[in-house]
Amino acid sequence: MRLALLAATVLGIAAMPADATTILTFGQTSGNPITATANLAGTSTTIDASNAAVDITQIEGGVATPAFLDLALTSTDAATPLGSGGFQHYSGTFSLTSGLGGGGTNFLSGDFADLVLGVGPSAVLSSGSPPDVIDLTSDVIPDLMPPSAISLSFANLTPAFTIDNDTIGSFTSSVSGTFSATAVPEPASFGLLGLGMLGIRLFARRRPVG
Repeated sequence: MRLALLAATVLGIAAMPADATTILTFGQTSGNPITATANLAGTSTTIDASNAAVDITQIEGGVATPAFLDLALTSTDAATPLGSGGFQHYSGTFSLTSGLGGGGTNFLSGDFADLVLGVGPSAVLSSGSPPDVIDLTSDVIPDLMPPSAISLSFANLTPAFTIDNDTIGSFTSSVSGTFSATAVPEPASFGLLGLGMLGIRLFARRRPVG
């Protein structure tokens, strides 16, 4: 139970950009347009969306508008269990455009490397540059200088998050996202910080008085 709560806590932290300047947020219109597909050997997973209808709810220098999301991610290492969930690194591309197939106005698009952390019916894609790699372009947002960050939230995972041998198991989900101009520390960094603080507290309790 404690491990499950730890995983859920880290998942929540990963979704919150620290000191972030938001340049774009979007929410999904309907359905489960995200498809994660693990290969038969359980060694690799792709996470994709094609022409997913979304609503851009905030964009720097612009107004709320409908858009289409395309997403293509491929795992780059083995998944690591964390309590009742786990995490895995991915790299790939995304685009938010006014037209189907990436056409029309490029609201925001780019290449990036990231970490996907999941537990139960939820998962978060968290990428912060530095140390991750993010390369953003836009027809309407003028300032895309690093540091930058990406946070995508996957909800209603069907089936719930699993690790299939060495990779994240297949699922479908809904999606929402936030893009900012400040890096987000990876969940592993939060974990190391938490373990360090716990060690200090335990050490302090064991020190003799006097």
